[in-house]
Amino acid sequence: MNMKKLLIPTILVVILLIPFGVSFFSFQSQQIANQGAKEFSLHLQAAMSRHQAFKLSDLTSVEWDRVYVFHPYTSKSEMEKTTAIRWSTSHSYFDYLLERTFLGEYPLDDDSLNKLVFMKDGKVVLDVTLNRAEADFTDVKEIQQDQELTLEPAEGNRVVVFTP
Repeated sequence: MNMKKLLIPTILVVILLIPFGVSFFSFQSQQIANQGAKEFSLHLQAAMSRHQAFKLSDLTSVEWDRVYVFHPYTSKSEMEKTTAIRWSTSHSYFDYLLERTFLGEYPLDDDSLNKLVFMKDGKVVLDVTLNRAEADFTDVKEIQQDQELTLEPAEGNRVVVFTP
């Protein structure tokens, strides 16, 4: 008799834990270290202040083969569709859960923001959100490292592809 009383609560607990487990596993698999984001921002600010042409590969400490540039108001789902991968820079599971709701759908919800997403072999290795007052990448779409594009600061902190 005692076993029957425990069976239903046990089944309910297991049923409730399965979605949590799947969600937590998803968080673990999508989480990126994002090491070098702050360093990249500092190097970019320095390059912009010199007002000279530069290569993104000279500013990053991570290996990458492609960079996607996302402009203001781009949704997280649009970014994931473009890159064909889901990723998260959240440091905690709770932040990840918020990111996956409507609250996190628009990380670039201001006209002053743009995002660079560096990828290597189809995986996100660096995700940097930048204020357009520091560096405005709205004239740049996508960069592949093998193209060795040179960028240069232009009027109003715009970053443009250098054309000699």
